[in-house]
Amino acid sequence: MKQNLTFIPPVIASTESKLNTEAFDTSVEAFENQEYLKSFYSLLDYINGEFRTKYGNVQGNEFHIPHGSIVVNIKLDNEKLSITAPFVSLPEKGRIPLLRQVAGLNFNAMDLSRIYLKNNQLTFEYTCPIQLINPYKIYYILEEICRTGDKYDDEFETKFDAQRIYEPKITPYSAADINRIYKALQICCKECLEAIKYFEPSRKYGYIWNIIDTTMMKFMYFAQPQGQLLNDMQKAICAMDREDLPLPEIVAHGKAVIEKLQQMSKEELAENLYYVETFIPAKRRSNLQNIQENFEDSYKKISHYMESEDYMTACIMMLYKFYEMYYYNNLQEDVNKVAADALQKSSAQPWEKAAPILYAAMEAIMEDELDEYDSDEEDDEEDDEEEESNGADMNQYMQNIQAMQQQMMQGKGMQDYLQQVQILQQQMLSGQISVEEYTAKVQKLVAKNFGN
Repeated sequence: MKQNLTFIPPVIASTESKLNTEAFDTSVEAFENQEYLKSFYSLLDYINGEFRTKYGNVQGNEFHIPHGSIVVNIKLDNEKLSITAPFVSLPEKGRIPLLRQVAGLNFNAMDLSRIYLKNNQLTFEYTCPIQLINPYKIYYILEEICRTGDKYDDEFETKFDAQRIYEPKITPYSAADINRIYKALQICCKECLEAIKYFEPSRKYGYIWNIIDTTMMKFMYFAQPQGQLLNDMQKAICAMDREDLPLPEIVAHGKAVIEKLQQMSKEELAENLYYVETFIPAKRRSNLQNIQENFEDSYKKISHYMESEDYMTACIMMLYKFYEMYYYNNLQEDVNKVAADALQKSSAQPWEKAAPILYAAMEAIMEDELDEYDSDEEDDEEDDEEEESNGADMNQYMQNIQAMQQQMMQGKGMQDYLQQVQILQQQMLSGQISVEEYTAKVQKLVAKNFGN
């Protein structure tokens, strides 16, 4: 294994959190002042400023907000708050195993809300006096309902033939995106399995573990899958951290997951690639201090490997930390710009060239020098003509891709554009052009078609 893993641009360019912290502060203050209705309205504004008008009634006392394949129904007045979310209908057969799992969720996975069985339907419910709608608690309850409902509806449908009560409104990925993701997945799986083959003879299971886990999280980063595939991947990534099994057994299970991904047909993959409306974010809102604390121990080890010129180990560790950061966070744009730029520039590069690029990005994050990282990159580009030609502006690229996605969602004459992008994607994935050349060409197409 002589070079860094290939970078794949994500289908969703930016996942920066839309949570409005000022609105949450207003909600807390209103609750402390016993202005309970105002507190709840501000909590909704914290989650999304459009929800009150988009999903609420004129009186402002009822809201019906979709989250994946459930709808969260909220009613409140001067006396109480009531939250319900119809989940799934019981199947004709196999009800007992399903109800056992639901009982397990009520006792083990959920703290405040509960799943009730009424008229052969399972429904999330929570009620409390209006004086007890502390915004911290209510947000946690909404998150609990949305997280559990979105996770287990697909599983209950797949395992027990349960029926969804509400069919989610989804927008499938474009054919071009599906083709790109499928080909990219093949590349990622091939790279991962080749790395495993390289490290297995020397029984370097630590390296293998890192490569497998990184590949799983990288797939989640660029494909953003939904449905049962999302559930399966989350379980597989969680299983990589098991402490009750020997490391060789853990990596063997991870290798099987990668092989299964590689064998997945394009049609199977496409079933789980779509956009869907959500209420509560699936990931936490990023915070630079938290990122730095999470990086700290690894950063010290990576610095040591860089000093000793062990670039392969340094790269493998940095890739893991970057994709882990994306996996758990809706990442703020200043950090995203630095990380994505480094991942792109180090893509498929020899270890000795990739390591300094990734390390410069990690150092900028650790030292809170994100702006300085930009100016340093510009200086490097002036000194090196090759870097200048390959150093595409990732921030502008992300904005252009977002503009493209918005235009696509609105159906504004995208057919010719998508055909041209698909040709470029095929050229990139077949190795005819580099990721940097692909990025530059897409930028020109976006500028030509959309004026960005």
